[in-house]
Amino acid sequence: MPTAAFFQGILGASSLALGASVGVFWQPSRHLSATIMAFGSGTLLSAIAFEITIPVYRHSGFVPLLIGFMAGGMLFTGLTSYIDQHGGFLRKPASSRRYLVEHGADQVTDILNRIAHIEVMQNLPPKERQRVALFLNPIHANPGDVLCEDGTPGDYFYMIVDGEAEVRKGRKVLGTMGPGEVFGEMALLTGEPRSATVVARTQMELYQLHQEHFNTMLTWSPHLAWSLSRALARRLQVATESRMVVEHRLDRWRQQVMDQVELDLLLRDDQMTLENLVKQSTSFAILVGTLIDNIPEAAVIGMNSGNSDLGWSFLLAVFISNFPEALSSATGMKQAGTKTSQILGLWIGVVILSGLCAIGGYFLQNNTSEVVVAIAQAISGGAILAMVASTMMPEAYELGGSSVVFSTILGFLIGFFISSGHLV
Repeated sequence: MPTAAFFQGILGASSLALGASVGVFWQPSRHLSATIMAFGSGTLLSAIAFEITIPVYRHSGFVPLLIGFMAGGMLFTGLTSYIDQHGGFLRKPASSRRYLVEHGADQVTDILNRIAHIEVMQNLPPKERQRVALFLNPIHANPGDVLCEDGTPGDYFYMIVDGEAEVRKGRKVLGTMGPGEVFGEMALLTGEPRSATVVARTQMELYQLHQEHFNTMLTWSPHLAWSLSRALARRLQVATESRMVVEHRLDRWRQQVMDQVELDLLLRDDQMTLENLVKQSTSFAILVGTLIDNIPEAAVIGMNSGNSDLGWSFLLAVFISNFPEALSSATGMKQAGTKTSQILGLWIGVVILSGLCAIGGYFLQNNTSEVVVAIAQAISGGAILAMVASTMMPEAYELGGSSVVFSTILGFLIGFFISSGHLV
């Protein structure tokens, strides 16, 4: 019955809404997130093996299985790549980080090449240089342009890529600065007004970093902090204060920075990245991307709804695996600034659409040949396997390391126990 397929599809996907509801109001620890993600991966792997692969092979042989799995993997990869490019990357933390790596690489590489000779950047590890590059804004200055003015509040830090500038105190020229040098950091570090005026002497190309991003990066980049302190020490002779006072302030600032450095750099990095990327995402793309992740499961539920043993055992495995997927996704979207109502509405919509996809699977099962159904099931299996391999398992290992091994094994064995019919 189509109605039965619809409700089975909703039931299997209902854990998505449950997981999302938990994720927006409670952020689990990294190890707990890794455990439940790995457990869900194990149950899905078991379902693919025992509920799709073996039945398809027994009824139709190896060729439909091979064609379907390869087609499902390619279809899933192609569609998710397209959706990510149009803003759907935010649906999962793992896809958000993958989007940053794949699609931000060209822009970041160009900036990194242009600031490679900047003194404070040369001693930074590659990962920290990439994070800094994400927040740099290019600016151009003409001769005579005032870049910062004595006595005004400091809100930007500057890196000189090309050109020269004069440092002035009143009418007196204290010195000049050229490519590779930085200025403006003292006011950001101390919170006091600018201590000198900087005027462009020639055509200049610079990168500027806003105070908000400057302060945030100092909390997770001790290398940047020490690079800036060395640059400041070399300019003490032109400072307006005595050497002893400035050195005292530098020592105090170094200690404050080291006290603020987070031990868990990965979580902070991810949150900063998501907050920066959320402006590029669209709700429709997130919805479509999330639905693509769940269409294969719903289709298999619909195709198997007439077989009580096969359908219900697969449904239980899907229900178990969907909860950690939605929990992780909702947590990441919440960190990125997505509204709670938008997150919950999205996942409830996916649950309803999954029921409709199950109806489609049901009609496919009852109106086509066994070979077509076998290939369709294999396509769904390949897509599910691609989803597990590209998002769930990498994210679980990233969060929990080798500790996820036993959670995955336990999930697989429980999935096998369900598939064997002991719980239904």
